[in-house]
Order: sequence, then structure tokens, then C-alpha cells
Amino acid sequence: MLDDIYLRLLYELAPSELTLSNLDIQRTLVSHNEGLQSNSGYGNLIKSIYQANPQSNIGLKLGQFLLPSQLCNFSRVLVTSDTLMSALSILERLYYMQGACYHPFISYANGKVSLALIFPYKHNPTEQQRRFCAETAFAYLINGIRENIAPTFRPSKVILDYPKPEYAEQYERLLGNNISFGNALNILEFDDHYLYKKHTTHSPTLHQMYLNKCLDGVNTHDRQTSFEHKAISCLLRHHPDTLNSKKLAAKLNISVRGLQKRLSKNGNSFSSIANDCRRELAKVYLIQEQQSLDYTAEQLGFQTNSGFRRFFKSEFSETPAEFLGHSADNDQ
Repeated sequence: MLDDIYLRLLYELAPSELTLSNLDIQRTLVSHNEGLQSNSGYGNLIKSIYQANPQSNIGLKLGQFLLPSQLCNFSRVLVTSDTLMSALSILERLYYMQGACYHPFISYANGKVSLALIFPYKHNPTEQQRRFCAETAFAYLINGIRENIAPTFRPSKVILDYPKPEYAEQYERLLGNNISFGNALNILEFDDHYLYKKHTTHSPTLHQMYLNKCLDGVNTHDRQTSFEHKAISCLLRHHPDTLNSKKLAAKLNISVRGLQKRLSKNGNSFSSIANDCRRELAKVYLIQEQQSLDYTAEQLGFQTNSGFRRFFKSEFSETPAEFLGHSADNDQ
């Protein structure tokens, strides 16, 4: 779960357009009803900030303070690993435990590394939610590389899935000049030679200690996180096998009937969470990894291309060709 240091930073940086009474309401809600480590409290405060000012740059403000070496145990696991490659492997394997509303998807191809943010936990995240996540997640990654590997690091390319904000000129210092807005996916790309450089903060002893602390928190995560979040996280980590309900249930140590019963408590179903994951993974395969329609359809569990095309049209209201055409136009 998100450590309370992120919430405290957010309180300190809340923009002036949030009145003291609004902050007091949020502080009371978090402290007495949900606890300072609650993801709900964190999310409620972000929501209040954007309600007061939809064009707030709070994501960039918070991002400048997200130095991994000074944050939670999970961050310290990353910076005490030996290389960025090791850190990214841990990030992809364990980030689900943070309970965030997005999931990082990392790809390696053609001398480049790309990190995409997908949103399988909410069917329609708002523009402000997606913008905040992209700003903070990309700032966190860039700050970590600059702090521990290369002080002058800049991404080679950044594409963002929201319209250009009013304060877009503030992006250049963090993200460089090669930025494209209005795409279908948030992606940060950089050269893969950074993967093998040693972290200046590498420490085998500390790394194992922080890793053990994180792994000890698995049971706590399972108690505090919704079953839907747990099921979706498991599905993503083990797909394409887990796009089958029997195989997902086996991974969760539960029967298929038990899986459906627990999902139905909140009006959900295996079919609905699987389709939400397919929707987000389709963007990963087609845009981030530039895979073929045949490969994408197979990875998403479709037996025919026509079945995948029907699914795609129902989710995105356009064909894959039309969808990719828009993405190519925005990326130029």
C-alpha cells in the first residue's frame, strides 16, 4: 500500500486554491476513518485538488520530491539493487502491492526501454487521474535514474494520453523536448544502455533487508486491498494463461465458483475484469510493442482475428486500423 510519506507530501504541496476547510475535511477523513496509509485518502485528496482546479500542476509539484532513496521501503528496494535492469524487474513484479490505480508495463526492444502506464482497475479514469499518474510515475523513474545512475538523464521520447495542459512548458525540464500529447497510452522511452549501469546506492545487505520487509507485507496487502484489485493484478502478472477463469482461480488458490462469487459481491465478474485487462493490454501490444494484430489477438485469448476486431470496436468505437492511425498522427 502507498506509504504515508506520499500522502504527507501531497498535503504539504496542496495548491492554494484548496481552502483550509477543504484540507481539514480531507485530513479528518483520512486520519479517523481510513488511516494515514490509505490509498483512498490519497485518492480523495487528489480528487479534491482537481475539483478545485482541473488544470492544477500538482503532479509535477509532487514529482520533484519523489526521490526513491528518501521514500518508502519499496523505493529503497529499487535503489539498493545493483542495476536499473534489476530495479525494473522488481518494479514490474511487486508494484501491484502499492495499490495504485495504474499498472506499469515494461518493454525492451531495438535498443530502447519503454515504460507504459495502463489503467485496468478503473474502466474510465478521468483525464486528471491519468495526468497525475503520468506526471508522478515518470518523475519518480527519472529522478531515480538521475539520482543513482546518470545526473543528466533525459528520456528519448514521451507520449501522453491526455490533451496538452496549460502548464505544458513546465514539462521540458523533466521530460525533454520530444513530447507528444493526445495519444492512447502513456509511455516513457529511453536508451537501454542505462539498464546495465551500477546504482551508486547499491547495497546487497540493505537490498535484502528492504526486500524482506516488502515481502512480509504481502499478507497485509491482501487484507487491505480489494479482491478485485488482487485478482486483476494476478491476471496481469500471469497473462495470457490467467485470461482463463480456471487458471486465474488456481493462481489465487480459490475455486472458479469462489472467484465468481467474490467478484459478484461488488457487481463484478471474471468476464468484466478480463475484458478491462484485454482493453489495456491491447494498447500495450499494438502501440508500445508495435505487435501485429495476429499476435495481439493470440495474447489476449482470441481464437480468431474477427473476434478480436469485434471486441476492439466495442471497446474503442473504432477499428484497430483507425485507432492506430490516430496514434501515428499524434506521435508525429
